[in-house]
Parts: sequence; structure tokens; C-alpha cells
Amino acid sequence: MTRKFAPAEVQVAEEKLTLAASDFTEVKDHPQVQVRARLALSLTREDRSRSQAYEDAVRAERLRHAQERDRLTYLRATVLAEPALARTWWLEQQRDQLAALTWQQFNDKVLPSVADADDAHARAVQIAEVLAEVVEQLGDDAGRHKRFLETTRWVLREMGWAAAADRLPAE
Repeated sequence: MTRKFAPAEVQVAEEKLTLAASDFTEVKDHPQVQVRARLALSLTREDRSRSQAYEDAVRAERLRHAQERDRLTYLRATVLAEPALARTWWLEQQRDQLAALTWQQFNDKVLPSVADADDAHARAVQIAEVLAEVVEQLGDDAGRHKRFLETTRWVLREMGWAAAADRLPAE
């Protein structure tokens, strides 16, 4: 009867047994004799200690789960709700692993994971990457550099951004 109770529930088990044994019951083969019992259960010091350690561990684990749930709720509601903040948080979490990445790996693997295609910063980073790649491909060819800068200046002026065109390096 008491097998289904945990050691910490010794008092509940004792009450159940006491209720079961509290009515007068005839003794088999002696109908004139009736008995009833009052029971007391206890745990050894070692069992109490183990039971307390178990209860403490369960309590600590429940607390850890509650704290983790609160942390994730905060993270979802605050940090991950804004793309720029989410990117910053993600990069901070990956700080040690990012040092081993090349820029190409970073651009191919990391940015797509943290960038929002509609985010102005993400679009600017993507454009900057393309421009950096183009400049790299121009190599040491001065003629191609000059043509590229002239074309870029013309596009910027046509768009009405003369100030940006003036910030481009001289040929």
C-alpha cells in the first residue's frame, strides 16, 4: 500500500495506513478478538538524507527550468523581436567561433542566418560585399578602376546623390 508514496510523503503514507487499520477487525480463527492499529512510519537518518537530497535536486531543476523559460521568453520578446538587436546578440553568442571563419564563410553562412532581407542594414552590407568583390576583381588594372569609378560616379549623380559621388576616391 505504501509503495506508491515517495519517501518525502511518509506522513501521507502513515495516514493512509492508519485509516486502513483504524476500524476494529476480527482476528481469523478468533471471532471474539478484535483489533485495530495505530501505525507510525519513519525513515532512517540515511533515507531521510537521501530523500532530502533528491527533493533539493528536483527543486533546483524546476528552478533552472523556470529561469530558462523566463530567459527564453525575454529573449523572444525583446532581443529577437528587432533584427539589428537579434544580429548583435547572435554574433555575441558566436564570438569564439567567428574568429576562425574567413570573410567568405562569414558572408555565406553567418549573414544569411542573421540578416533580414528587408532590413536596410542587411541590404547595405550585401551591397558593400558586392562592391568589395568587384574592386577585388578589378585587380591592378588602372584602366578598369578608372572606368568603374567614372560609372559609379555617374550613377550616383543621376540618382541625385552628388555628395556621395564626391566621396569616391580619385582615379
